[in-house]
Amino acid sequence: MSGYLTVAQVADELGFSPRTILRWIDAGYLEAVRLPGGRIRIPQTALAAMLAAGSTGPPVGIVAAVDRGGE
Repeated sequence: MSGYLTVAQVADELGFSPRTILRWIDAGYLEAVRLPGGRIRIPQTALAAMLAAGSTGPPVGIVAAVDRGGE
């Protein structure tokens, strides 16, 4: 599946944990495709668009809105 990256690849490239990337996907900040079996892939074009916009993460409001499970 060329043109797509794994969550781990995106996390490594941006310097965040895979769990953070999954939160961004769940929040709708980063486009992703769910494959049969539940695996997730991020289109390279979606990552490139985010980086071209000068962003390496969601706006603060998205981070603050994430439920941290009682932290």
